[in-house]
Amino acid sequence: MPAFLRLLLSLLPALVSCSAFTTMTGPVGGFRSQRPLPVDGTKLFDWKGMVHCHSYLSHDSKGTFEEIQAACERAHTDFVVMTDHQTDASVADGRRGMLGNTLFLVGCELRTPQGTVIAFPLTRPLRRWMHCAAMVQEAQRQGAILLVCHAEMWQDWNVPGLVGAEIVNLHAGAMTANPAWVLSSGLLLPSRFLMENIAIADPKVFAAWDEQLELRHPFAPVGGGDAHASIKVLGPLGGTIADYPEVFLTISTHVLARSLEEAAIVEAVKLGRTYVSFDVFHEGSGFDFRATQGALVHLPGATVAAAPELTIAVRTPAMGRIQLLKDGAVVVERTGTTLELRAPDAGVYRVVVFTELGAPWLFSSSIRVTTP
Repeated sequence: MPAFLRLLLSLLPALVSCSAFTTMTGPVGGFRSQRPLPVDGTKLFDWKGMVHCHSYLSHDSKGTFEEIQAACERAHTDFVVMTDHQTDASVADGRRGMLGNTLFLVGCELRTPQGTVIAFPLTRPLRRWMHCAAMVQEAQRQGAILLVCHAEMWQDWNVPGLVGAEIVNLHAGAMTANPAWVLSSGLLLPSRFLMENIAIADPKVFAAWDEQLELRHPFAPVGGGDAHASIKVLGPLGGTIADYPEVFLTISTHVLARSLEEAAIVEAVKLGRTYVSFDVFHEGSGFDFRATQGALVHLPGATVAAAPELTIAVRTPAMGRIQLLKDGAVVVERTGTTLELRAPDAGVYRVVVFTELGAPWLFSSSIRVTTP
């Protein structure tokens, strides 16, 4: 018997059991105990969600809604936007409404000549392979919204009617890494190590997003989990990596809305009241970015006139390196859990937070400050 085959056979029991070895135990920093989490000074709540998730209704997944809901419970995920590759069945048979403590919304991932989009909520399928602008109009007729999916490959940012974009995507992060490294780390290292290293923020995507924010603020950021639970590093022998719990504990999209209802979640995304967290580095719930003016509170997505008493404030759930950007350039940076800028100049402001070790962690939506 060849030496390499003897080695493989000797390692096989450990490799087949790698899914048990690589299980992620939970978020760094732990979950916020208060659910739902109120947004201070408002009637809104911070709802934690998963955007971009596939089930057995996609050709490339066998996951069930029960498995997805169990992952939501483990990660304290309030809502999940299902984005199965569209078929008549994916829309007709998709899970809607509450399953346990989780709200399920039916959407799809669909190709257009400009790239891939996410559409939700859907009551009937969208026509395929239309120009994205026409697809926006068709979606709007049934109350759905469209977001750029896989922004790293998007071809035309001038399409009107889009409400936001995936600013980060775990599949894109995995494709950026060396495939041999992904395979070997998936086999031999704890899954947290793998998930941390595919939690990547592409500067080209953020540059394109900043251009859009100048043109059509708000343009809501979402994080693409792209969960399939179908990556078998040993083929039929098993060894699943990036399963539902691992993905749901790695990334989340938060929406600031009045209630955990479909209409409220969709409206909040349209208004730009979102932020994205790489929870694998630290649970992000409770991140706060706002502009205040006396008793008035302006949340992400808002437009407010410049004034001497206007203050932009940031609060993070743990220590980090906070960057406040205006029109894509850093204007204030500090390490801590809070940051303030008084009397900001006109421009579009957003926040990026890095961990103390320099990992990308939190990404806010934007607030536009106009001239008085």
